[in-house]
Amino acid sequence: MKIVVAPDSYKGNMRSSKVCEIIKLAILQEQPDVEVLTFPMADGGEGTVDAVVEATGGRFQSLEVCGPLGEPVAARHGLLPDGTAIMEMASASGIELVPAEQLNPMKATTYGTGELLKHLLEEGHSSIVMGIGGSATVDGGVGMARALGYRFLDDSGSEATALADIASIDGSGVFQGLGNAHIRVACDVTNPLTGPNGAAAVFGPQKGATPEMIEQLDAGLANLWKLADVEGAPGDGAAGGLGYGLRAFCGAEIVSGANLIAETVGLPAALEGADLLITGEGRTDGQTASGKLCSVLAGLARDRGAKTLLLSGALQGELNPFLDVFDYAFSISAGHTSLEACIAHAPEDLAFVVKNVMRILYKQLGRTY
Repeated sequence: MKIVVAPDSYKGNMRSSKVCEIIKLAILQEQPDVEVLTFPMADGGEGTVDAVVEATGGRFQSLEVCGPLGEPVAARHGLLPDGTAIMEMASASGIELVPAEQLNPMKATTYGTGELLKHLLEEGHSSIVMGIGGSATVDGGVGMARALGYRFLDDSGSEATALADIASIDGSGVFQGLGNAHIRVACDVTNPLTGPNGAAAVFGPQKGATPEMIEQLDAGLANLWKLADVEGAPGDGAAGGLGYGLRAFCGAEIVSGANLIAETVGLPAALEGADLLITGEGRTDGQTASGKLCSVLAGLARDRGAKTLLLSGALQGELNPFLDVFDYAFSISAGHTSLEACIAHAPEDLAFVVKNVMRILYKQLGRTY
């Protein structure tokens, strides 16, 4: 029997690599003859670099760059065996880098993301994968573009200090290596750049934006869109408009984060001939069933004739639709009465469910203990 283990992280609890370790050990304790392949997963948000580097045997690096509010931060990124570089904007411009009381999208910048991108290009990496989840910014990628040599000028020819003040964009000093790069952006957000479903309106509040700020930011992003003159596409509003900025100023391609990461770590090939895929996440609701990481992986497994088992920290909302996506769906919770207890006991609860499932599967196959 061949089992592929490819979970997301259980956010706030266990990294995907730890989840893989627990599941594999529990399987082998029940049936030592099972072939188990593990692939820590992510969808482009925080943890993407760790998951992909660990899954491929790559190596980590760190670079000091400008943080979202101007302070220096160490941006962790990875180099994969095939020469691809992988980075997360969150490591340079992420919301977790800013104390809650200091969040301010009128000031936060993606400049450090641009510094890291430029560094990778200077090192000769022409194939770059970038996850853009978890940003502290709503600057349309202007900070990132400035780090690469773009200038955003106001009516007087000086550097504009706000998106709405930009009157022209000067690309004459852009880093030359950018033209040879193939940048793929891992993103499962489909929001447009502006409007009621755009970067400012939807994501601004969690980054500290007041209603007045949202109005100003949305107008500024609309101005940027007009001047850059690049047609809109799904995902432009991701990471405070960085999705649009990467397309407009770097020629980047926005793709499904789940599919891109799965392809990068070699998951589709591993699923060939597999009997079962085990995936999981911290909480499963209607969003998961409509295209998030675990459901995308279930589709990959189905296409290759493998069943999918979902192991979630919690199943929420209407349950029956989960069985349209997954062959089996379980919550690992063992009846704890608080979230804190669920988190504390998650490793042992996960192992217990896996052992139970293995016993059921082997009984169905006519095998004995």
